[in-house]
Amino acid sequence: MVKENKKAVYRYLAAYLVLWIILFEFILPVNNILPKPSIVIESFPSLVTDYQLFPNYLSSVAVIYLSLFCAYYVIFFTGRLQGKGNIIFKNFIFSLEWFSEYIPGIILGLLLIFWFPASEYIEFIFAFFYAFIPMMIKLQKAVHQVPDEYITSSHSLGLKSSYISKMVIWKFSQAEIFRSMKRIHFNLWLVLIAFEYIKGGYGIGNIFNKALIYVDLSAFFSALIITGLSVYLGNLALTYIYKKTIFWK
Repeated sequence: MVKENKKAVYRYLAAYLVLWIILFEFILPVNNILPKPSIVIESFPSLVTDYQLFPNYLSSVAVIYLSLFCAYYVIFFTGRLQGKGNIIFKNFIFSLEWFSEYIPGIILGLLLIFWFPASEYIEFIFAFFYAFIPMMIKLQKAVHQVPDEYITSSHSLGLKSSYISKMVIWKFSQAEIFRSMKRIHFNLWLVLIAFEYIKGGYGIGNIFNKALIYVDLSAFFSALIITGLSVYLGNLALTYIYKKTIFWK
């Protein structure tokens, strides 16, 4: 069933591509909706030279995946050490969840830009916390969702609390964290582009900013395609890592 759904999606994507070529290459070559496919291809050298595609793209990719990597491994080390205690810490994490439900994360980014407008590190700091907080919230929820029979059985086997934390509670929680990783990954791309758009400097958001200033539809659309492909490839990588890492689920 899943394979059939994927095939259907690919067929629709192919249909959208053909429709774009026919409609905007031949029927409506001059418009303000979508650029001609041929212009998008021809504008790529300009995207490299005028919009500094490679340093901007590499900057965004480095920030996103380095922040994801760092956030996950901080969760990894803290998650393996905790059990179902630490009520004060858990309440603190859930208070952050309350804020995240009512205050958009980009507001934190705006505050960082306001406080440190010239800093080169606030982009990574912002991305790290934007990835870390939902992972930590997911961890705290997962810890309380571990079936009691898992804990009881482990104690009956004479296992130490530290071993139970590492091999039972953490393993259960790790799977739940990985299930939320794609959504965190997508949201991170979204807010980082907005952050870069507002702050300036390097990043894909800077390309979108310049494209809108210059009213360059082809550059904007090219950056959109590159971003979409990057998110897609990132999701494929996360799926592969999930299957290799969470082999017990």
